[in-house]
Amino acid sequence: MAIITFKTSESFKKNLILISQLNGINMSAYIKLILTNALKEEMSNITKNGLTVAEELEIIQSDFFDKTYGPFKNTDDLMKALKKKPSKIRK
Repeated sequence: MAIITFKTSESFKKNLILISQLNGINMSAYIKLILTNALKEEMSNITKNGLTVAEELEIIQSDFFDKTYGPFKNTDDLMKALKKKPSKIRK
């Protein structure tokens, strides 16, 4: 699990605490809930290319980590690289 920190005003923090208490959860869980919902919405948005943000990120990630481009020492190395399944982006 990762930890994310950010600075905010005292009044903002107090409002977060109050709203999270109204929802019956602690502030950390409330912030995680808000961010999770916002991220799901953002990932499902359609880009100018007609893909979702999640699909574009998967393409960018696969291109970045893709080892299917050369130079290769021989055709066996090329075929091994082509047969590897691309990794999926974590959602």
